[in-house]
Amino acid sequence: PPSERKNTSIKVNIDLATPDKALKSYWAVRDSVRAKQFELFTQSKEGFQSAEAQMSAVSDGALAKSLSFDKDPIDTFSRDLIDVKVESESRAVIVVVIKNSTPIPAGAEISKFDEELRRDGERYRYILEKNQTGWRVSEIWEWSTYPSAEWKKKLPRDGKPHVPSLTYEGV
Repeated sequence: PPSERKNTSIKVNIDLATPDKALKSYWAVRDSVRAKQFELFTQSKEGFQSAEAQMSAVSDGALAKSLSFDKDPIDTFSRDLIDVKVESESRAVIVVVIKNSTPIPAGAEISKFDEELRRDGERYRYILEKNQTGWRVSEIWEWSTYPSAEWKKKLPRDGKPHVPSLTYEGV
């Protein structure tokens, strides 16, 4: 019941005084939102299980289990600032490397690709703009090597609809 649910909302200390502090505040808020989403997802477990009940009728037991609600813990990340450039009074660019630091479960087999990705991380470029209240993240770019090496804008999508292209592991 909703009355029994614990409220784990975390009040994040937001500091928009400098571009790097604003970006760290952005990450703290994003982590807080992701934690709350995971909490709500976990609280809905019974609803998901009833919706998934028929998976075993259409898939092998091992596949049905891998697709079931039993989700892994929320991912954790290390984030390293590589370069901070204040380009003007109202614009800054920060390049970072983000690595997934979630503990690898016992018995998991890690591929060479995943091992390298966890070791090296991924590069992102954050554009921050300053207004009356301080610095704020306005754009996120990702370094991509496919099909060519270049920065690709991830967010925002400029009001255009998202074109789904991921296949989510054959689902």
